[in-house]
Amino acid sequence: MSGKKKRPLVPRLRFPEFREAGEWENEKLGDVCNVLQGYGFPEVLQGKIKGKYPFCKVSDISRAVAEQGGILCKASNYIDDEELIQLRAKPLPTGSTVFAKIGEALRLNRRALTATECLIDNNAAGISAKNSFADNYFIFLLSQLIDLNAHCGGAVPSVNKSTLESIRVVIPSHREQQKIADCLSSLDDLIAAQEQKLEILKRHKKSLMQQLFPAQDEESA
Repeated sequence: MSGKKKRPLVPRLRFPEFREAGEWENEKLGDVCNVLQGYGFPEVLQGKIKGKYPFCKVSDISRAVAEQGGILCKASNYIDDEELIQLRAKPLPTGSTVFAKIGEALRLNRRALTATECLIDNNAAGISAKNSFADNYFIFLLSQLIDLNAHCGGAVPSVNKSTLESIRVVIPSHREQQKIADCLSSLDDLIAAQEQKLEILKRHKKSLMQQLFPAQDEESA
């Protein structure tokens, strides 16, 4: 025996009503989430800019993280029910967490939360909470603490369904998950509001500069 003391499965900061609720549970990700697979996206079906379902590539996930605070609600490509049947595909439910599962994009550990039913291509994967075990927004937050680089190998980093399902996670009761999700979601809303104000100020500054300076015409020099 090494004599190493086991760390208690509780966070350093906890809401008052849960301080006596005991330790969080150590579970496999596959026990609390459904792991969702992507689909091959034939080039002949690509290029439609409007439709019922966004068909999201890794680039769309990255764009959602960079520009939409991680909320994935649109893509560069769309399909309708006809193509869905042709692909024999099932849309991911709203509230799924999606991410790259292969290549350099995996190393970046970016996560996005789907705001609508959508599909992902086969370079991505998703997880969706099993209703009786977990809250989707809590899973989205929790996923950002999982370093997929620690779970992949080979010259080209990748993770598959069984690897994702076997990742160990520590989670509290559904009620405590919801409390955490509500708290951090309100902060996300505040951040989004401040970013919007900042963007308005930037546009206002640009407008003032255009009015406070005469036109810079190189030919008049």
